[in-house]
Amino acid sequence: MASVAVDPQPSVVTRVINLPLVSSTYDLMSSAYLSTKDQYPYLKSVCEMAEKGVKTITSVAMTSALPIIQKLEPQIAVANIYACKGLDRIEERLPILNQPSTQANTCFPNLDLDVCLKNNSRFLTS
Repeated sequence: MASVAVDPQPSVVTRVINLPLVSSTYDLMSSAYLSTKDQYPYLKSVCEMAEKGVKTITSVAMTSALPIIQKLEPQIAVANIYACKGLDRIEERLPILNQPSTQANTCFPNLDLDVCLKNNSRFLTS
């Protein structure tokens, strides 16, 4: 009897990253970050130092957490299945997630970002 290869379910993190709204927003923000770094040399040096620090901390954290992650792999797989089911429901209810950010912005033509931020500043400062 021939065995059939079953594709494992993609991780919920991969699915979220691949959502058009998320990926296009990331691309937009990344582009703005890079152009800002190129435009301001002093800010560029500060950002590069911060990036090095984040890379070092991430590397140490991953090395330390790897044994725990490997031990909890079955539980993580189950949690991933439920998270993917939840993401399926969210995608059904929020079709805007499957549109790039430039297109999603047209869904709210009367949205004034300055007013929105001003009225919700208590959430940003909490």
